[in-house]
Amino acid sequence: MPISQALYTGVTGLSVNSDGMAVIANNIANSNAKGFKRDRAEFEDLLSADLGSGAGGAQLGRGARLRDVRTVHSQGGLAVTNNLTDLAIQGNGFFIINNPKTEVQESAGKLYSRVGSFNFDREGYLADALGGRIQGYMADPQGTVSTRLTDIRVRTSSIPPAQTRKLLINVNLDSREKVQDTEFDLSNPEKTSNFNNTVSVFDSHGRPHQVTTYFKRVEDSDGIAWKWFASADAKEVSDPDSLPLKQVASGQLKFDPLGNLVNEELYDSMVNFGDGALPEQVIQFDFGQNKAEGEGSGVNASTSIAAKSNTIFHNQDGYESGNLKSLAIELDGNIIGLYTNGLQRRLGVIGMATFENQDGLFKAGRNQYYSSFKSGPPKIGAPQSGTRGSIYASTLEESNVDLAEEFVNMIMTQRAFQANSRSVTTTDGLMEEIINLKR
Repeated sequence: MPISQALYTGVTGLSVNSDGMAVIANNIANSNAKGFKRDRAEFEDLLSADLGSGAGGAQLGRGARLRDVRTVHSQGGLAVTNNLTDLAIQGNGFFIINNPKTEVQESAGKLYSRVGSFNFDREGYLADALGGRIQGYMADPQGTVSTRLTDIRVRTSSIPPAQTRKLLINVNLDSREKVQDTEFDLSNPEKTSNFNNTVSVFDSHGRPHQVTTYFKRVEDSDGIAWKWFASADAKEVSDPDSLPLKQVASGQLKFDPLGNLVNEELYDSMVNFGDGALPEQVIQFDFGQNKAEGEGSGVNASTSIAAKSNTIFHNQDGYESGNLKSLAIELDGNIIGLYTNGLQRRLGVIGMATFENQDGLFKAGRNQYYSSFKSGPPKIGAPQSGTRGSIYASTLEESNVDLAEEFVNMIMTQRAFQANSRSVTTTDGLMEEIINLKR
């Protein structure tokens, strides 16, 4: 009888609106939860009853039911914190957590989360509050990143020293200087040269040594030529001469009439620093990319023009031992180690996962998800690659719950529940009237 069916239809309305209120209450309860994504209740009607009237098809609705509770994966706001390992994702993607402690048995293995509240545990692994380790790609001592996904671990071991093998010097040598007839003399280097430059180099123990390069203009019919002589303090080498300085390298620079570097020659380079350092250390002196070096233009290099002699730039590849001082995490997920000797090394890259259908992810509690057949397998890579978003350090993603919207939904759900309750009480009154017919 349709009148009794109306009673059950009203009950379905009460049920779905009760479920809808539960979803709204859950959203409000988690409005301050970091990385929480709000849910949305979606309803649908039940299969209608076919009355089969002679005038044609007539269908009578049988109520409503809860079709789905969909998670809305919209971007939450970003809040700045004072903890470097608080990480937030701007854009698509999830952090990957290995070996998590979870309340859902089906999620054993890897979980995916937008909550980046991490810390380093006592073994140096980047982990969440429950000990689940964050996945990424580790780098070797040279900074080359592996392609194998693994637990991210930062070791605090020191960087061993490295001796100087290459020394780059860009100078301008004043073309107005006169050619000196006297030979270069280590006993009186300043007066037998036109210009000098001093840089620090390192031996195999990481000890710094001052190397001074003296430049002396010489005769050249094709352009401008300078000879140079590099020397170190005789007290710091194991094979000193009777002079206070020890020559460790020499060579010649040739410039065209415009002052551009045409060619550079290295005659000899070898130094024996004392106190147990490796002997016969060879330093490759480089004065820039000259015209003889393939595509060299001679412009971005040492010059010899009518300007005061000066050192434009110098750099060398040696360094002393250094300890890890601090870390930096960049937008592309690179973890950079900053060391006390001034070096920066890439230690690893934080991994990020995306899914073809992120609505198909199942919740595992604690604002974490696990993949399912509907979501498809994770597509894992580095941040800012493909469709993956960026990582912001010292930042956490807020919940995407809009309280104003939730309160409006609450009012609508409350009114819908009241209306359905009225349909139940009204139907009850109709049934009472039917019962009273026999009186």
